[in-house]
Amino acid sequence: MSRTIEPGISLLTACEIRVVILPIGPMPRDIFDGYLDVFNAHRHVPLNATRSFHQGGPKSPFSHLPYKTGAMHFRFIQADEARRRSHITDLHQQRQVVAVLGLLHCPLVEDIMAAHSEFGRASRQWPEALVARCCAFEPSSTHLSTPGCQKLTDLMIFPGGHLHQHLEVYMHEFAAAVLAAIEDFILNASVTGVRMNTYVDSGDFLGSMPQLEEGLRKLNLNEEEVKEKKRWGRFQKCKGDWSLMAGSPRDAFEHYKSAMELSRVAGDAIWYGAAVEGLAHARVLEALIVARPAAAGTAAATA
Repeated sequence: MSRTIEPGISLLTACEIRVVILPIGPMPRDIFDGYLDVFNAHRHVPLNATRSFHQGGPKSPFSHLPYKTGAMHFRFIQADEARRRSHITDLHQQRQVVAVLGLLHCPLVEDIMAAHSEFGRASRQWPEALVARCCAFEPSSTHLSTPGCQKLTDLMIFPGGHLHQHLEVYMHEFAAAVLAAIEDFILNASVTGVRMNTYVDSGDFLGSMPQLEEGLRKLNLNEEEVKEKKRWGRFQKCKGDWSLMAGSPRDAFEHYKSAMELSRVAGDAIWYGAAVEGLAHARVLEALIVARPAAAGTAAATA
């Protein structure tokens, strides 16, 4: 069990979006902790709050996105935790970093362009991230008048004072950007990109499974048929994970159900179990939405 379970699990762990928070440039620990606390105060974003920034589109991969009642849930982690990459991100897409945020405390930053470049270098530690933003807090007029500063599309400016209010609005925009990135990722994903030789396929994870091998022989499936069904089952499981992160448990349920059937036929036992787990998460999240629309997230996370 220790191979798949992490500390700090809640009812929302399966749908949390992992975001790395990076201090860029000089920043005292108490200042960084203060910023992190404000981000955590706004880690649950109702889907209807994203509509001002993202309208979706006719090609959205989500047929059942609950804009009126659903929410997106973010988990802000620091660099040390993010660098300890899980061996099972292929099995559970929620274990990977989805976004990176760099924080600049501008009163201590001399050159905002140099700090932005530093953020660019630091964020490349997580090439899998779909979204990267650099947040500049309390910039001076000198910072803002630096040549090229206004052209940085990934630089978010936060004036001094009313930080909670500013960040609450920004989290709506940030959630919309992440949702759009997830939609694009799924729309452009291909089953041919599914990895078949992952850590969970290794002997270190599986050990010896003679019963499974015997079961596959009884199914009379040839090797290519098994491989194809495995690939499609894993593809559906991954799409279920991304659907949960997007806040759409109904879409996730449908993908997990398909993944279960394909993985069962192919004898892909670990992925079958992961799909069953995902389906259970989808059921629970949908029940939470029905019981306490959108606002359910805060209570569930602390349950």
